[in-house]
Amino acid sequence: MAEPDRHDAPAGRTDRTGGAAGTDPHVPDVIEAFEARAAEHPDGPALTWAARTWTFRELDEAAERVAARLRAAGIGRDDRVAVLAGRTPQMVAALFGVLKAGAGYVPVDPGYPRDRCAHMLGDSGAAALLTHRELVGTVPYDGPVLLLEDLGQWPATPAGPRPRPVADQLAYVIFTSGSTGRPKGVMVTRGGMSELVGALGTLVGRDRLDSVLAATPTSFDVSVYEIFVPLCAGGSVVLADDVFAVCDADAPAVAATVSSVPSALAQLSALGGLAGRARTVFSGGEALPRTLVRTMCEAGVTAVFNMYGPTENSVVAIAADVTAEEPGVPIGHALPAVAAYVLDEDMRPVPDGESGELYLGGRQVSRGYQRRPGLTAEKFLPDPFSALPGARMYRTGDRVRRRPDGGPYEFLGRWDDQVKLRGFRIELGEVEHALAAHPGVVHAAVVVREDLPGGPRMVAYTTPDGPDAPAAGELRDHVRRILPEYMVPNVFVALDGLPRTPAGKIDRIALPRPAARTRVKLR
Repeated sequence: MAEPDRHDAPAGRTDRTGGAAGTDPHVPDVIEAFEARAAEHPDGPALTWAARTWTFRELDEAAERVAARLRAAGIGRDDRVAVLAGRTPQMVAALFGVLKAGAGYVPVDPGYPRDRCAHMLGDSGAAALLTHRELVGTVPYDGPVLLLEDLGQWPATPAGPRPRPVADQLAYVIFTSGSTGRPKGVMVTRGGMSELVGALGTLVGRDRLDSVLAATPTSFDVSVYEIFVPLCAGGSVVLADDVFAVCDADAPAVAATVSSVPSALAQLSALGGLAGRARTVFSGGEALPRTLVRTMCEAGVTAVFNMYGPTENSVVAIAADVTAEEPGVPIGHALPAVAAYVLDEDMRPVPDGESGELYLGGRQVSRGYQRRPGLTAEKFLPDPFSALPGARMYRTGDRVRRRPDGGPYEFLGRWDDQVKLRGFRIELGEVEHALAAHPGVVHAAVVVREDLPGGPRMVAYTTPDGPDAPAAGELRDHVRRILPEYMVPNVFVALDGLPRTPAGKIDRIALPRPAARTRVKLR
C-alpha cells in the first residue's frame, strides 16, 4: 500500500493540498482490508478470548451472518445499528457485520446508566439492536432485537450483492460527553475510519500488531484502533475487560501490544505488568511524561507511540514513536490524510515555535454531531486552506505549537484553560507542560484557587517520580527557566496521585486545598 502525501500544514503558510471528504485511492476500505487478510490466512488466529481462539475464517463467516441477517431485515447504507454487548468474539463479529451490511454501528456500554443508554438509542435512531439474551430489557428499545446467541443459526448467504462502500457513508456513531449534560453522537465516515486504520497499520508496522490487547469499551473511540487496526493488518486481538489483564500470570494469552492513558500505564508499570510482557505501547488521552517513557523502556518496551486526536477526527490525527530520548514528549506529526493547522485568534497560521489553536482538516474529518446542526456548524468550519470544494476543518479547542525547526507538534493544553491572574493572561496547560518536563515529575495539574477572598493563587499539584518529591524551590526554579515570572505558580503541592474522574481525566474540583508544605496522600 503506497503512503499518501503527508498533510501537515507548514507554519507560516497554508496547506492547499489538505483534503475534502473522500478516501485516497491507495487506501482500501476497512472491510476490504479485513477480508483480504482473512483470504490470505483463513486459519490464522484473529481473536483470543478466555481460552478460546477464533480464526480469521470463523470471524469473517460470523460477520457475514450478521450482515446477511441485517440486510434481510432491510438495513443498509447509513442506517444505525446499536450493539449492546459484552467483550466477546460475537461482539467483534457484530461490529464487522454491521459494516459489511453497509450500516453504521452505535456501541452502547451495558455498564452505562439506563437513561444514558436510552438517550443514545433514541438519539441515534437505531434501526436494530444486536445484543445478548441476558441484556434484553435492560435498556428501553422498541425496535427489532437480534440476539447474538442465535448468530450460528442465521443464514450465511448475503441477501443480494453487497453495495460497494463509499467514503462518506456512515461507519459508526460514538457518543461523547456534552456541555449540556447529555452525550452527543459523533458521526464518523467509512472513509475516515479506513484512512485511520490504514495509516496506523503502516505507522506501527505489521510485526507489532501480532497480539494487541483490546481492553477499551467500544463506547470509547480508542477501541477502533485496538480492534480494527490489527485485524485489518493480519494481526490478532486479545479481548480483555481492562488493561490490567496483562498482570494476570494465569491469563491464557498475553498481548505484546497494549494501549491506555498514561496514568493507567504508570500504574501498570508499577505493578510489573509491562516487564517481560508488552513490547509496544500506545498512549493517548493525556500528556505523556518523558519519565514514564523511560520507565516503560527500562521494563522491556521497545516502542512507545504517542497518539493524539479527537473523536471528531476519526480517533487519531497526530502520532509519533517517542521511544528515542529527546526533550519533552511531542504528540508527533499529522497522519497522511490529516491537514493540521495551528492558527491564532484571527484564524491565521502562526510561525513554527509559536503556540496557537489546532484545527484539523483532511479526509478524516467526521460528518459532525448527530441531530446537533448548531453545534456542528460551530465546531466544523469551512477549510479556507484547502483547494477542494466542500472541505471542512474541526476546531479542537486544543493549544499546540510546532517545534521551531518544523518538527513534531507539542500539546500545551486546552485553549479554554486560559486564565487571567494579576492582570496577566496565562495558559494553565503551558505551565503544566513546563512542570512535566522536570525529570522528577510524572504528572502535573495547575489551577487558580481563591481559598481566601481576594487572594487568588496559582497552585501546582505534582506527582513525583519516586519516593522523594522535588522541593518546591527546585520546581519553582525549573519553571522559571522555561516561563516568564508571572507564569510561575505561587504554591506547589506534592500528591501521591492526582484525583481522577470515572473517565480517567484529572478531577480538578477534587484537588485538595493547599495546607502545610507536606506531601498529601489521597484516599
